[in-house]
Amino acid sequence: MIEAIFFDQDNTLVNTREVAGESYRAAINWVAAQKKIEAEKLWMEWRAVLDTLKKSIKPEERQFSYSLSKVVTDEDLVEDAVEIQKKVLGEVIKLNAGVEEFFEKKIEGVKYILFTEDFDDQIEIKLGKFELKEKFDLIVGSSMVGLMKPDIKFLQIAWDKFNLDPKNCLYIGDNFEKDCQIGKENGGKAIIFGRSDERADYRMDDFTELRGILKILG
Repeated sequence: MIEAIFFDQDNTLVNTREVAGESYRAAINWVAAQKKIEAEKLWMEWRAVLDTLKKSIKPEERQFSYSLSKVVTDEDLVEDAVEIQKKVLGEVIKLNAGVEEFFEKKIEGVKYILFTEDFDDQIEIKLGKFELKEKFDLIVGSSMVGLMKPDIKFLQIAWDKFNLDPKNCLYIGDNFEKDCQIGKENGGKAIIFGRSDERADYRMDDFTELRGILKILG
């Protein structure tokens, strides 16, 4: 019997990968206009910084404000650019297929856990818009863990809080290593979303499929 479902956020519940670039572009273009420099040049400089940070396990170093500050020294411009990025992201972010339908009615007796690398402000932008935050019994983000995925702490916090057996949990994400591997290594079941990965127990492209998978699991 499934006691809890662990949901990844980005590219699982919401289409972050598809729209994030648009929000960053808008912010970079605005900064370039203020500084009267070529936007594409600033974009490439910022992307180069991102490349040096993509393996960092420090959440604060993966924030837009941090990476932008490495190429823009004016703190006020960075702060304003971050707000522009958030505003645009909030306008363009969308739920992935079947998410709204799945969360309309909570499954009785099953804990819903969100585990994400985002800080609280980004979670609010991405899920608050759709009134999804209140659907979760617990939200475990980088603000709480202080690390990036994969790390067992993202799961352990929920296991301990609700006295869960890891074997009776379901782990859903778009990246097996980051979202599913630790849960499966601890005996749980894994669903990969939006792609194929033979290491997962199930593949899902639409959240309307999830209730059928749960029936199979019993």
